[in-house]
Amino acid sequence: MFDLSAYLARIRLDGPVLPDLAGLHAIHTGHTANIPFENLDIQMGLPIRLEPDAITAKLVGQRRGGYCFEQNSLLALALAAIGFAPRRRLARVRMGGEPGGRSHLLLLVAVEGQDYITDVGFGGSCLAEPLPLRVGEYDSGGELWRLRPSDWSPGWELELRRDGEWSGLYWFGDEAVVDADLAFGNHFTATHPGSRFVQNRVASRTTLRERHTLLNGQYRRRLDGVLVEERQISDEREFRALLAERFFIELPDDALLRPVEGIRA
Repeated sequence: MFDLSAYLARIRLDGPVLPDLAGLHAIHTGHTANIPFENLDIQMGLPIRLEPDAITAKLVGQRRGGYCFEQNSLLALALAAIGFAPRRRLARVRMGGEPGGRSHLLLLVAVEGQDYITDVGFGGSCLAEPLPLRVGEYDSGGELWRLRPSDWSPGWELELRRDGEWSGLYWFGDEAVVDADLAFGNHFTATHPGSRFVQNRVASRTTLRERHTLLNGQYRRRLDGVLVEERQISDEREFRALLAERFFIELPDDALLRPVEGIRA
């Protein structure tokens, strides 16, 4: 059985949380602010396990983070325990380009007759709060987001306006998702040589005002959508110190990460 009390403590929420819009908002914002997005197990050569107990042990018990298949699976468990009925959907990541494979997991949650995108696992462009699933532009976390019907295939396009231009983040439709779909997507994302999560160290953490991102040795912090800090990490000691300070990630002393260019041992 899912330990909801431990999860709420992890995201620094005092219960109870009701299955209403205020509750959904509180869960989403608390999750992204306290459970970082990261792929460091992949960079240590460890498998990404999607069993509920494994995800809960890692992200709640060990106070680690994870990527979309872990993050939104954990969120789905918590939402269901509260009384919501989350629906899993798989998205094709665009990041300003052509749609790729179905490699991103998100959730749709109906509240008071309205569906909301509830996605705590999209890394450096993660939603800070749920967005209503309807055509329009939304100011969230100091950034401008847009949802529109796709002209590529029936479904939706989620876009983010940054530096004066709209950039497509991902496409998704309304096809139901089963566990086998997640296993396929997770296997590719965690093991394929062409996956960005195999090629790079990635971490991010998002609040309603701040966005922290780390790509290999490049750290950036945005405040209300504006880049206010940027620096290059030079060595492993500095890398781990930054993980702890800005992303709340404490790696074991004996953890060995794959070397990346620009970060000295």
